[in-house]
Amino acid sequence: MFQADTPTPSHPGKSPGDHATLPEGTEPGASAILVPHGDLFLRHLVLRRHSPHTIAAYRRDLNHFAAFWRDRHQRVLTDADLPVIDKEDMRAFMGMAHRTGLARSTQQRRIASIRAWYHFLEREGWVTTNPARLVHTPKLPKRLPRAPSEADTGRLLDAPAPTPDTCTGWPMVRALRDAAILELLYSSGLRIGELCALDLAGLDLRQEEVRVLGKGNKERIVRVGSWAARAIEKYMHARQQFFPGLPLEGAIFVGRQRGRIHPREAQRLIERLRRQLSLPEQTTPHSLRHAFATHLLQAGADLRALQEMLGHASLSTTQRYTHLDLTHLASIYDAAHPRARRCLPDHVADGP
Repeated sequence: MFQADTPTPSHPGKSPGDHATLPEGTEPGASAILVPHGDLFLRHLVLRRHSPHTIAAYRRDLNHFAAFWRDRHQRVLTDADLPVIDKEDMRAFMGMAHRTGLARSTQQRRIASIRAWYHFLEREGWVTTNPARLVHTPKLPKRLPRAPSEADTGRLLDAPAPTPDTCTGWPMVRALRDAAILELLYSSGLRIGELCALDLAGLDLRQEEVRVLGKGNKERIVRVGSWAARAIEKYMHARQQFFPGLPLEGAIFVGRQRGRIHPREAQRLIERLRRQLSLPEQTTPHSLRHAFATHLLQAGADLRALQEMLGHASLSTTQRYTHLDLTHLASIYDAAHPRARRCLPDHVADGP
């Protein structure tokens, strides 16, 4: 139960032997997965606590491979084919993906899906080799995160500021909810899926903390800034008045029908505000996570601490933000230093 001034209990975990139910759209019948032992592989992913989105991606990738095999060999992929799939099949599959113009990230994910499927088959004793390990995945270009400026971030956060004079009832509750969503995204650097999955049982406004279930079902505790904490308190007060019978448990952020909001609803909120405020196109829920990381680094935050706050498994992922910080410092240097490179005469700047 939500209590703003009481520490919350630990999150109960599940044992590996708990009964697994496939997410909607990934049941063997509904998904129509076309590779041998595909249904068992999906159940294995559920037991490993992969997200429904990840499981759906595996299903699509493996079905693409099954369709490729059928076109290449003029027969349906069966158990008997599993030991004979080889490096050349993998190369042909990747070549087809390249020729159709698929992004490198998609090509890389497809091979990773086949590699994981074959790893499962090896573990279960159906095959002895994994052909997907024999091919190199395409290298992805290093793309720097695009964070909005502090000024644009401030404009976005100040946009949904309702008063009793401007709206009442559900419009007031929704506006306060939206303000709390924006503040929390920026305050805590959450992914949009993480934010929508937050429960009142994990929120401790007295300690200004919230428990987050991140990628791979890894749990972490993140700070809630004072602005975000106040925004959540205002929203919760209005929510309790509008939904007097709604239990103080379950989802923090709910919709008009009292159910947990979907990430798409939060995305539409920011899309609407972006157009309304004429903000850059890259202003998205995830860009507030980038802003959180970039602005903290610019203020001198420790990289390891930032890694923990963001829930990154690898420090190298967090280090992308140091490049943004260096770019920021370089622009300050170029603008302020009297003998920065931009100030040099042409014959000096161009060299001999």
